[in-house]
Amino acid sequence: MRKGLTIYDMPLKVGYYARVSTDKYDQLNSLENQQKYFEEMIKENKNWQLINGYIDEGISGTAVKHRNSFLKMIEDATLGKIDLILTKEISRFSRNTIDSIKYTEYLLKKGVIVYFLSDNLNTIGEDSEFRLTIMSSLAQDEVRKLSERVKFGINRMIKDGKLIGSNLTGYYKKNGRYKINPEEAPLIKYLFTTYVSGNTSLKKIGKELAIQGYLNSKGKPYSGTTLAKFLTNPRYKGYYTAHLTEVEDYKTHKKRAIPKEKQIIYKDSKIPPIISEELWNKANYLYNKRKKLPSRHILNNEEHLKKSKYSNILYCHECGNIFIRNAGSNRALNPIWVCKTYKNQGLKACSSPNIKEKSLDNIFIPIFTNLLNPKKINTIFNEYKNIIESNSKEYKKEITNKIILNKNTKEKLLNLNIKGIIDDEELKEHTLKLNKELDNLNKELNIKTNNKTDSLKEELNALKTFLNTKLDIKENLASLIKLLITKIEVTKINGNRKNLSLKIIYNFNYPDTIINLTL
Repeated sequence: MRKGLTIYDMPLKVGYYARVSTDKYDQLNSLENQQKYFEEMIKENKNWQLINGYIDEGISGTAVKHRNSFLKMIEDATLGKIDLILTKEISRFSRNTIDSIKYTEYLLKKGVIVYFLSDNLNTIGEDSEFRLTIMSSLAQDEVRKLSERVKFGINRMIKDGKLIGSNLTGYYKKNGRYKINPEEAPLIKYLFTTYVSGNTSLKKIGKELAIQGYLNSKGKPYSGTTLAKFLTNPRYKGYYTAHLTEVEDYKTHKKRAIPKEKQIIYKDSKIPPIISEELWNKANYLYNKRKKLPSRHILNNEEHLKKSKYSNILYCHECGNIFIRNAGSNRALNPIWVCKTYKNQGLKACSSPNIKEKSLDNIFIPIFTNLLNPKKINTIFNEYKNIIESNSKEYKKEITNKIILNKNTKEKLLNLNIKGIIDDEELKEHTLKLNKELDNLNKELNIKTNNKTDSLKEELNALKTFLNTKLDIKENLASLIKLLITKIEVTKINGNRKNLSLKIIYNFNYPDTIINLTL
């Protein structure tokens, strides 16, 4: 090139890179035009040999990790298969300044030139690094501005109560409102009614829906994950939802969940409910209850509880670690509980003994037989009622504090106005914002209070029914342990591994029980 030659005069192996950020028809048409242009350009030059075209469809340029064709191109260039890469402009190659510089420098070290046609910039030029830095920074800043414009638009739509997003399974959008889709609504109804029966998992429901002819957009059964999203979507009971997630970084597009107290959820006449609010609440109460289990995929709670009844309850006093269940093929009929430290590191780390599950069961059967007599059941229920209601009050306290803060702020602004520090126009502007915020907080408080009250009633009724039923203690031992016991501390008596003391701490106001156990 110093002798006056250009890249057009050199015998080069040439590839091209093209990308569009959406899969819409007009964008894909643009992509087709790019491919045609590059291939004709390379074929017209007798010195160039077309090696390959690398295409990414519907992929953002802010990060390269999901751009498979781009990464394949880098790999081929590294292997010496390409001398020159043609691309339309810097923003097609990458909108991330660091990536642009990193990859073009890497390719140049491997003897590969990148030529940005629209920018008239090739990376072998003397001022290319400076120009590339400036131009890719501008491209990256355009992405940032676009991200801010999108956020502004979404916030404007939320403020106006407009529905965000496209069609939702079970609905179609018309004139800014949801209309029930008669072909898809039965899918949603079947999901909720089947799930609340408590007899089947989401994965199984997906298979049953497939048999009925309900498949996802790829023609496959709905996954448990997708059905869980349907199940927890308040729109199906006629509620408006917005501000549930936000993009943390416009470069990575990584999203994070917004805390529930800051989400916008309220009953909306623009969304006709497919299922009743009562059914939605029951399904979500059951879903959240199952989600808390250590193994969510195990549907049969009782069977799972039998195997994990002492999990995260049985603690070693010596090292502070939990006991874990050992029920391998040799111990399937006679499982034991072992200190996790002893299990993983041996006797030198912890000398707590193994305890047969049968021995623990034999301790708790008489304890619960004594506890669950008619005189004590009401005491236990009232204790739990106080605990649950106390949690409900804490739940509302945070929103109530925000309402108080809002009102205090308005009083301070009024005082500033009276003192002449802020004018009437500024006072009006701030007051309007605070009133809007106060309306949203009151709506949130009412909705969450109602939901929590319904959930509380269900929880207490279920507890009362459970405690008042003439239980088979042995058969329901696992459920009773999870319900009534907080912790069991295992201590060796005088350092003897054969003689143990078990301190049982209850989940309600009841004296700790000390039981001695000889192995």
